[in-house]
Amino acid sequence: MGRPNAVNEARWLIQQLRRDFALPAAEHTLTSPVLNRLQNWLQRLQADEPFQYVLGNVDFFALTLLVGPGVLIPRPETELLVEEAITAYPGTGAICDLCTGSGAVALALAHALPHTQVVGIDISEQALYWAERNLSFLQLANVTFFQGDLLRPLTPDMRFSLLTANPPYVAQQEYLQLPPVIRKHEPRLALEAGHDGLDIIRRIVQESRPYLLPDATLLLEIGSEQGPAVLQILSAAGYDDCRIIKDYAQLDRIAKARCKV
Repeated sequence: MGRPNAVNEARWLIQQLRRDFALPAAEHTLTSPVLNRLQNWLQRLQADEPFQYVLGNVDFFALTLLVGPGVLIPRPETELLVEEAITAYPGTGAICDLCTGSGAVALALAHALPHTQVVGIDISEQALYWAERNLSFLQLANVTFFQGDLLRPLTPDMRFSLLTANPPYVAQQEYLQLPPVIRKHEPRLALEAGHDGLDIIRRIVQESRPYLLPDATLLLEIGSEQGPAVLQILSAAGYDDCRIIKDYAQLDRIAKARCKV
């Protein structure tokens, strides 16, 4: 299959089989159910399905999240969004996570801040299926998920001291250049956002203000070259203390701003 990480992937699949079927470490004879599962996994990998979908889970910010077709696979770089959110959280008030997908950011924040109420919203019914499964799997009591277009599921009286989002931010032409394994399997809705990739970010910046408490923080994951454009969008919308946080590769990754309502 020419998979660059084939040895580690094989090891992880074996570990998953042992967990799922309670196989002893020294077991060499595989039963039919185990062989059928392994054959199914290999067929899916040969069809270029993402390894995380085949395995059925992914590690994210010290949590194990369930993932599968219909939801964006959480990336390691998004952990920076969680780190910045935990640092920025003022200690009181609820948190809203837009474009929540599998619930990765919302659940990581709820786990790290157990006394804080977290709301996650996504437009995709398929994505929220996985978010709800993860909520049940992790048994966190301080998270609620809603389906809808950005903040529209919320009531007008809801306010947040922190708002996070890992929105779609891939430009149309850039989307066409993504690896086939992404374009064939992961939801385009969670990736592509108009000709410059900023359609959803513009909406979040404008539509979030009525739902933010005074001095609330807005944190957005952005594309690696979108920093200047996003800073301009934030400043034009009246946000203060706008800045771009780079990831460990020194690429634009997080836009941070304060809302003085």
